[in-house]
This record gives sequence, C-alpha cells and structure tokens, in this order.
Amino acid sequence: MLLFPEIDRKKTKKKVDNLLKTYRSLVRIAGEKCSPKVTTAYTFEMKNIDKEFSRKPDKVVDRKYLAEVELEKITDAMNQLDAYDRQLLYDKFMDRNFTTNIAIYMKHHMSESKFYRELDNAMIHFAESYESGKLLIEK
Repeated sequence: MLLFPEIDRKKTKKKVDNLLKTYRSLVRIAGEKCSPKVTTAYTFEMKNIDKEFSRKPDKVVDRKYLAEVELEKITDAMNQLDAYDRQLLYDKFMDRNFTTNIAIYMKHHMSESKFYRELDNAMIHFAESYESGKLLIEK
C-alpha cells in the first residue's frame, strides 16, 4: 500500500461536499449548546457538552448524540487545516448566514477561478484531515 496513492479529486470533493453540506443540519439537531464556537482566527472550539439527556424517545437521543459526534469529527478536521482553508470552508459551508459563492470570492478579493481552485484545495485538505483521510478516494 502506498503512503500517498493517487487521489480521485472529483469523487473526494463530492464526498467532502456532501458531508459539509450537512453541517448546518447537524448543528440544529445537536442543539445550540453543542455547536462549535468559531474564534476570530477561524479556530473551532467545541463547547462543554453535558452528556445528560432528558427522557426523550431513544431515536431522538441517538440522533442528537450522532450529530454531536459528527460535529466533533468535523471540528477536529477543521482545526488541522491552516487558517485560510478554514476560513474558505467556513464561509462556504458553515456560516449561519448562507452566502453565495460570488459574495464569498468578493469578500476574499479573488477572482472566480481562483476561488474555485482554492476551495477545491481546501476540500482536499479537509478530506485528508477528516479521520486521518477517511474521505479520500483513491484512483
């Protein structure tokens, strides 16, 4: 097994896109108390979570717990990235206020093509960071 096999970038980016598109839903399911706090340097900090559940049906508790676990994995992967990649991914997938791609690349003072190149690279870096490369798809 190669340490750095050739990566299918298109399929890997699709997997990252599918995961990060669920971020806002995961925050809503896990509850506001469990959503990561984002610092000015785009570092993600998980809030202290009381693992005490009320007497709700098991499916609700399981869904909430699974959302919390997934948020923790995403937070860990995000914090392994550099600040630039974190900021791009945050603006695209995690900001509470949905923003168009045009507004994002205008905010970052870059051309459209550069924005997509940089976003693609950030998504690949996220795939490498998420659970030690679990999202990477080899050719």
